[in-house]
Amino acid sequence: MKDTPVAISDLSSKWETLHDLDRALAVRAIHRACTSLRALAKELPCSPTLLRHLLKALQAPPEDQLLARQGKITINELVRRAKGARTPLAVKPREDLEHNRTQASLAGCQDICDWLRSEDISRPCGISILTEARSALAGAEKRKLRPRDAAPQGTPVAEIIQKCRPLEPMSDEHIYVVWFARWLSLWTAYSIPDSGVRSKAFEMALEKQKAR
Repeated sequence: MKDTPVAISDLSSKWETLHDLDRALAVRAIHRACTSLRALAKELPCSPTLLRHLLKALQAPPEDQLLARQGKITINELVRRAKGARTPLAVKPREDLEHNRTQASLAGCQDICDWLRSEDISRPCGISILTEARSALAGAEKRKLRPRDAAPQGTPVAEIIQKCRPLEPMSDEHIYVVWFARWLSLWTAYSIPDSGVRSKAFEMALEKQKAR
């Protein structure tokens, strides 16, 4: 582009005759040439706030900018549409993340229920084991006690379960519940490292056990 002082002077002389979008284009070019909006505003009949407003209008979809040039929508409406056009781009990754976390919780719930079934654990004991394990995991999380190592990526859940099996013996019913709860808390800590996903998986598994 032409020298910045010349461009500023040219824009200042034409300011009143230009469409808002043309003003915005000129402002953007000068601003990209390392001139601050505050400094530029001092040379123009406007404020830095207005210049930022104009630059936001350039982020609107081309079809909306055309409507603005045709006088069918105002510059304020154009800025509003520019904000609306950016929203899906910002929201989509969050939506994808939440979807993935929900799917992971569902998978974790299924693994827990399959494990209870494979160990032939009754409904009442299953509820007690889940409650005890969830409490133990919450306490460990609060004290920031996490596994010192991680299962290699892609390790089958069944393999993690067997490697985490405690050695403590079982005798009375209380020890039976505590032993299985410890086993459950260990293997889920490795197979579901995200505490939020794991908590939701436990919640869903509990609901399933109560509904049996």
